Formats: sequence, C-alpha cells, structure tokens
Amino acid sequence: MSVFASRHSELQAHRRLTPVMNDNTLNHISSTPMFVSAVVRPSRRLPSASIGLLLVFLALPGFCSSTKLPPKYSQWLKKDVVYIISNEERETFKGLTSDEAREKFIEHFWEIRNPTPGAPSNPYREEHYQRLQYASDHFGKFGDGWNTDMGRIYITLGPPQQKARYVAQSGVRGMEIWFYENRHPALPPFFNIVFYEKDFGDFRLYSPYMDGPQKLVTGIQAEQGRAQSYLQIDRILGREVAHTTLTLLPNEPVNPSDANSTLLSDLMLGTIRDLANHPFTIEALKLHQMSTEDVTHRLVLPADLLNVLCAPLRDSRGNVRLHYVLRLTQPEDFAVAQADKRYYYSLDTVVRVIAADGKEIFNREAKTSRYLTKDDLDSVKGKPVAYEGWVPLAPGKYKVRFMFTNLLTKTSFPAEREVEIPEVAKQDLFLTDPVPFSQADAADPAKGDYLPFTAGGIRFRPYVGKELALVPGQDLKFFYQIWRPEAAVKTSDTSKLLVEYAYGRPSYSGTAKTIHEEISKSQFDIHGSMVSGKKIETMAMAGGNYRLTISLTDPDTQQKRFTAMPFRIVIENNSQAETWQIDDDGLADYLTSGQSDYDR
Repeated sequence: MSVFASRHSELQAHRRLTPVMNDNTLNHISSTPMFVSAVVRPSRRLPSASIGLLLVFLALPGFCSSTKLPPKYSQWLKKDVVYIISNEERETFKGLTSDEAREKFIEHFWEIRNPTPGAPSNPYREEHYQRLQYASDHFGKFGDGWNTDMGRIYITLGPPQQKARYVAQSGVRGMEIWFYENRHPALPPFFNIVFYEKDFGDFRLYSPYMDGPQKLVTGIQAEQGRAQSYLQIDRILGREVAHTTLTLLPNEPVNPSDANSTLLSDLMLGTIRDLANHPFTIEALKLHQMSTEDVTHRLVLPADLLNVLCAPLRDSRGNVRLHYVLRLTQPEDFAVAQADKRYYYSLDTVVRVIAADGKEIFNREAKTSRYLTKDDLDSVKGKPVAYEGWVPLAPGKYKVRFMFTNLLTKTSFPAEREVEIPEVAKQDLFLTDPVPFSQADAADPAKGDYLPFTAGGIRFRPYVGKELALVPGQDLKFFYQIWRPEAAVKTSDTSKLLVEYAYGRPSYSGTAKTIHEEISKSQFDIHGSMVSGKKIETMAMAGGNYRLTISLTDPDTQQKRFTAMPFRIVIENNSQAETWQIDDDGLADYLTSGQSDYDR
C-alpha cells in the first residue's frame, strides 16, 4: 500500500509592514500561526508522560463542569472551544461575572492565537470554526459530530494529509486510518490515527496498547488474543495496516510474533487530547501574547505629529455630537502590513472626555482594520492618513484627549482639545465655527445618521492641518450650522436670517470684501438645526494671511452672532486635500446599540 507515502512541504508565513510613503521601505515581520499545524520546527522525540495522562485521554469529550453561564457563553465554552481552551483560561472564563467581561475575554482569546494580529480577519479563528462545522456535519448524527472521537481529532489537528477507509467485512471491523504530518513540537513529525467501527456507523478512537488488534476483528479470532488478531488483519488488509494496529508511529519497530504494543502511541494520544494544556502550547501563546501586547509595547510620539479638527454638530434628533478628524502630518508616520498576498492596516483610536472638574466622564475606544487591494494601496501612497469619527456630548466645557495608534508599528499619536457645547435653550440663536472642506456629497440615507461630518443630508470631507492653506484658484469652501431651541421653530415661518461674509488681509487696508445673503427660517428642521455654507473664489487673492468673519443677524429679535476663521493663500503647490480618508467603522453599532445615548 502507498496510502501513507506522500509528504507535505512546510509552509512559511511572512508579513511585511509597508509605510505608504515609500515603495522601497518594507519592514518585515514574521509570525508563527498558532494553528496546531503551525510552522514550527518539529520535534522527533516523544514527550514523557505518566499513566495518569492515559486516564485523562480515556475521559469523554464533554468534560466542562456545569456553570450558570448564559446559554451563549456556555455553548462557547462547552462546544466552540472545548478542545483548544486551556484549563486556566476555562476557569478564568467561568469566573467572569458580566457579559462585557466575557466578550472581552473571547476577543482576547482569539487575538492571542491570531497569526496576523490586527488584521481584519483572524485565520486561526476562521480555520477553527470551519473545522468545527465540518466535524459537526460529517461525523456523528444530528449535528453532534464535533462531540465524537473523529470530531475531536479533526478539530484539534485539522484534516489529515491522507486517510484510508476499510469497510467492515467478514472477520474485520470497519476502520479508518488518518495520516498526519505534524508540526507541533509536542508531537512526533509523522503519525497515524486509527478509528474502528464499534457499532454500525459509530467510529471510536483506537488505542494500540489499551485496545489491541483483538478490538478490530470479529468472530473467534477476537477471543484468541493479540497475535491471532494481528495475523487476521495482516491476512485480510495487509502488512502495513496490521503494523499500524500495533503502533501509530510509522518508524517504531514491532514484534508480530507476540503483537504487543508499547505505551508510546497511547502517550501520544494523551498528548493530543490535552494539547491545549501542553507546556509547548502554553509557552507559545504567552510568547505570542507578549509580541502583540498593546499597552507595554506602545511608543507615544510627540503631540505635534497629529493635527486635529473638532466641530460640534447637531444630528437628526437634535442631539450634539463632537465630530473630529485626526490627521497625521507625514505619510511615513503610517504603515500597512502584508499577509497572504493581501495588505491591511490596523488602528486603535481612544477618545477620552474630561469634565471641567478634571474627571473623566467617559471614553470611547474604536479599532479599525481593513484589507486593501494592490490598487487601493497604490492610490493612497504618499498621502497622510485622516481618521474621522464622533462622540456624543451634552452642553458643557470639556477637554477631549485623543490617542491615535497604529497597532502594526505600535506607535501612538496624542492630542488634546478644549471644547464647549452651548446650552441653546438659554439663547435663541447659536452659530457654530465654520468647517472648511474639500468635498461634499449627498450622504447615503442608510448611513447619514452616523457618518462623521454629515449634516443636512450632506457628507463633508473637512480640511485639517496646522493652518488652512490654499493656492490661488482653489476655492475656499466651508459649512456651518445654525441652532435654535426646538420650541422656537415654526414650520410656517418664512422670515429671513441675514448673513454677512467678510474676508480680507488684516494687515492691508482696502482688501476686505463682503458678501451678503439671506437664509429662510423655513430651512430649520423640527429640532431647530440648519446647515449652510459658502464657496469663495481665491483666484484674484494675493499670497498672505487672510481672515474670514461670518455675521448672523435675526431681524426679528435683533440677535447677532459672529464667528471667524483664518486662512492663508500660498503660491507653492498645496497637497493638503490629498489625504487618505478612514472612518470609524464602529459608529453604526455605537449608535444603534444605545451606547452613544448612554455616554451622552
């Protein structure tokens, strides 16, 4: 027979960090996937073990003690990860008292086994659940295949490199032999696993020492001991299969005359059963966790490397959100990684809201990770990253602290801003600061409620930098909101608000220009919010510093509001608008889960 003849070559996993600034700058990162079939140097020595390990091996798969866990988490513990979770992890999980803690534990459980930490997908988790599903569907009955001997081996070791099936025939039970080429250091490099058909369709794991060949034959031969049973298997199925019934290790010699087996195969089976708790497995997880730890290995860089623009805007319900955009000053401050011929980035953004008394009110942490095609990567090279999001805020004065982290390079960029959210109920009119933007498009109606810098159904892409710099001919475009108390809104009100835009060079008299406009009060929504804006041509403007002032007047109440924005006209080429835009992709869940209302 040649069913065990072929061997699989070792695979190598490589990841490269690629700063988007430079095609030639590639920081290589190598990682070892934490699959049972991970690429590690195989050990050709069997580990020492005790007979007690055999008793562990002989126990049934469903060994978790009953707890009062909610059904979702009980199933995760007793089914999803029952063969790969360590005893220490199991006891820790059972001791958790909140669903939030359990969710964080599960997230961490998979991440420390992730061969590509921070990537949008986790190959280890995906492979594990594929194995679990396959085992459930193909072994056992009614979807319980994961709880069979075959299911346990398949989930723990993955699909065999080769397998041979022998149907039941006169004198021999049905058998299935799986051949594995192993790369886990706790196991031999090559070995077999044997299953025998104890009852019709019920395949059980075979132990050469504890079961012996007599468990594999039927009739009178089964009563005549190991040697006679071995000879019957040899005669019916061949010498190689008969050899496998005495040892699961292809290179271990056997004595056909007495057909006795050593403990080596059974010790190996015991190791497989408790592989999640083997010292090699535990040590590999600890090393992988150390290499991916966020907190202790994070380099915090100077604050002037991150530009921030903040803008309070009312949403469709009349609640205020502080929209923000974080922009790295240099393209080389950001990097992407490569794994499995795919590129990806991984970010962590933390926003902390501090009240006037210095106490933290709440914080929001968002992780964003996505794959990029080669074309995507080429289109953003040389562009600094701009990340957009928002947090809910009630009226008051706050310090808002940002920490923007590239998880691949473990570099963090801090920034802090002071903001004030007015109490509009105490004043009849409020004018927000203008927000300069490079692009404005109609927002997707399904996303408009949570997209950053979206107002009045329009999605704006703001400029952000140490200064707003434009070249002659590059229009100055900005938007702002006008707020009123909801009680002051009258849908039938057709009166006007007067707006004056004045801009010029403060140091040069006679350069000021003024634009007058009227805005109908009927544009206020039912919560008292209105978005407006303007585009001002710059072709005729000379280089230098300018100032724009917006004056808003309500003729009915004679209330006036003012705001201003500096900008600069420069002659050299300006690439400020050329940014790589990334949005907080967790805002939809943040809003629909009710967490944003709770934080407010």
